[in-house]
Amino acid sequence: MKTILRTFIICLFLFVSIQLNAQNVTLNRVEPPNWWIGMENAELQLLVYGENISITKPIIKYEGVTINSITKLESANYLFINLTIDKTTKEGVFNIVFNSDGGEKLVYDYELKQKNNRNNLSQTIDASDVMYLITPDRFANGNPENDSTEDTLEKVNRSNQDGRHGGDLQGIINYLDYIQELGVTTLWLNPFLENDQPKYSYHGYGISDFYKTDSRFGTNTDFTNLVDLCHQKGMKMIMDQVFNHCGSGHWWMNDLPSKDWLNQWETFTRSNFTNIAASDPHASKSDYDLFTKGWFDTNLPDLNLENSFLATYMIQNSIWWIEYANLDGIRMDTYPYPDKKVMATWIETIKTEYPNFYIVAETWEAKASSLSYWNNGGINNDGYTSPVNSVCDYPLYYAMLKAFGEEENIYKLYETLAEDFVYGDPYNNKIFNGNHDVGRLFTLLNEDIDKLKLSMAFVLTTRGIPQLYYGDELLFSGDKPDGQLRKDFPGGWTSDKKNAFRKEGRTKLENDSHQYISTILNWRKTAEEIHHGRLKHFQPLENIYVYFRYTATKSTMVIINNSQKDISNYSLERYKESLIGYSSGMDIITKKQVPSLKLIDLKANSASIIKLSK
Repeated sequence: MKTILRTFIICLFLFVSIQLNAQNVTLNRVEPPNWWIGMENAELQLLVYGENISITKPIIKYEGVTINSITKLESANYLFINLTIDKTTKEGVFNIVFNSDGGEKLVYDYELKQKNNRNNLSQTIDASDVMYLITPDRFANGNPENDSTEDTLEKVNRSNQDGRHGGDLQGIINYLDYIQELGVTTLWLNPFLENDQPKYSYHGYGISDFYKTDSRFGTNTDFTNLVDLCHQKGMKMIMDQVFNHCGSGHWWMNDLPSKDWLNQWETFTRSNFTNIAASDPHASKSDYDLFTKGWFDTNLPDLNLENSFLATYMIQNSIWWIEYANLDGIRMDTYPYPDKKVMATWIETIKTEYPNFYIVAETWEAKASSLSYWNNGGINNDGYTSPVNSVCDYPLYYAMLKAFGEEENIYKLYETLAEDFVYGDPYNNKIFNGNHDVGRLFTLLNEDIDKLKLSMAFVLTTRGIPQLYYGDELLFSGDKPDGQLRKDFPGGWTSDKKNAFRKEGRTKLENDSHQYISTILNWRKTAEEIHHGRLKHFQPLENIYVYFRYTATKSTMVIINNSQKDISNYSLERYKESLIGYSSGMDIITKKQVPSLKLIDLKANSASIIKLSK
């Protein structure tokens, strides 16, 4: 009986071995595709994907590189290899050999490069900068040959406001001079990574490959060329990244590494989009879970960053792009939605490698009290400490609409800024009067160019890091649906009858707006009191708001007359505490001298930006 049992076991073992050897094994991708030596963090996790790759045993023989562990998850088509890269490791290419029981082997050539030297403080983004936000598909078509590509589903259809219009990275390169001459210093692009969705993919937030530029926008090299050109022109680049969700067309969606790779529900469950649930001390677990784990849409699967392998994958992806493209900053989409402990680890990991690196979190909160949860410089009541030091200042955005919109209540700006004590560093808040998610500024201000100018004068001179949305300088109009407010830039396509990139292609009003904004932007580049100065403001009376931006040696006075009437001989006596030591000034918009700081004439619905002189 023992002999029969032993024979059966041997036969079973041989059968299983033969089956394993007969299995097809492929190697489709290794991510990150390469890495760098000289990192502060010596650990590196490789995601390896291929058919039955988990039955192989990876081997690395390269001095300074050690395999610490190999992990298999639920899918047989994944391996996670944890490496240590010693400080003494030299750059070069080594083989990762994947051996199978049948003697077959697959080889991947993995490259280690020298980490970039980022000691140049000019790559730090602060209040001396102004961002210019571009939706790449809608800005300019520099390469018509990639409007539709074989490796992506959705084809170009410019007549569809929700479709692909053909804008690309080459188009931005072609008109980079326009952007620079406008006076902004920094580009922020809506995501340009692959979005292989059947429709509504132009916006970029349904990523299907976190390491690949969408072929309809160009290539990874096109992006690095754009970054290099920006740096040559003294400009900077912010990359828009997304950790909360991916696109339903992502390559891993048909074969997840594990069931908990996504936040799964029995049936489709949408997020409640209630941002305050993340900071609410009384929030129910069901509300919090619905906010953080509900899906944005059926085509945007919610990523579960509580899965440590996925969390590491995403964090490493950010670092890979910083190194690969020499980025100056990252804007993180939907920051409060994913697991907040992982998001804190993400920032801390980046700051370990790049202490001066700029990160701004999209935090759509209407109240400063809620927004400060993410940027208060200390420990919250629930024990959570947020490492975020730049947030999207929606409270100030909404205050601007009330100040310069139908309410015409400029006191809203004053009372909103008066709550700056809740922030760790309000001077690092990203301030804006338009973006890709809200109605066009000109439309929301009832197409009143004077009110738009007031909004621009304010956002470019108050505390914070300003951001403008492409086309607002030319009075772009539009509101929801999204396709209306993300319209094409006239002149970005060869078939366009109008070319708004050129002065002669604009209307008189458009040129008036462009000149006004460009004048402030280009003056602002050297205005140290705006970059690093403090803010002192005075309670608005009769809809006139006065504030000063000042250092120990320089000062600029801003007077916003938000009323409908001209005022002659407006007295500056009330502001004398901020005028001590100064005797005159110059209005940087009109270039007119202000010989006395006692009385001044104010036009209705106008801003006076006066550089003070001793």
